[in-house]
Amino acid sequence: TNYFGTLRTIESFLPLLSKSSSPRIVNVASAAGRLSILKSQELVDEFTSTELTIPQLSGLMEQFVSDVERGTHSERGWPDTCYGVSKLGIIALTRVLARDHPEMMVNSVDPGYCKTDQNDHRGVVDPARGAYTPYLLSLMEVEDDDEEGSQESYSGLHFYEESEMPWSYQR
Repeated sequence: TNYFGTLRTIESFLPLLSKSSSPRIVNVASAAGRLSILKSQELVDEFTSTELTIPQLSGLMEQFVSDVERGTHSERGWPDTCYGVSKLGIIALTRVLARDHPEMMVNSVDPGYCKTDQNDHRGVVDPARGAYTPYLLSLMEVEDDDEEGSQESYSGLHFYEESEMPWSYQR
């Protein structure tokens, strides 16, 4: 549900966001979704294509699920992490949405390995610290890049601890 639930939520909110004077989407991703988890250059190329569409991305995500169910995911170049692929999908979705909606600021954030119920509080990052970059991105002041209100220079990016991080990063 990480990818598909995020997509459905965003699609539901797009009409409301289009009415905002400063529309923002901040997707919570993870280092688990970095490109290096993919074992196939073909998959890397598909996920990073500048022509990737949401239906194509959803098709890739559905293909992963299908390949896992058939037990063929490894031989097809997928990793052994459903969580990682779901977060990889969210980062790719962020990039597609930013391209398709230049009037919006759309970014993804890795909050770090936060101490939460999900990991029985074994994380190393305080949740308040992990929430700081999403908070900054949701409220930061930006100036329009052009007369159409494009905020392209601040959109389609991935962040960790207040810094832009390449999708291929290693922590």
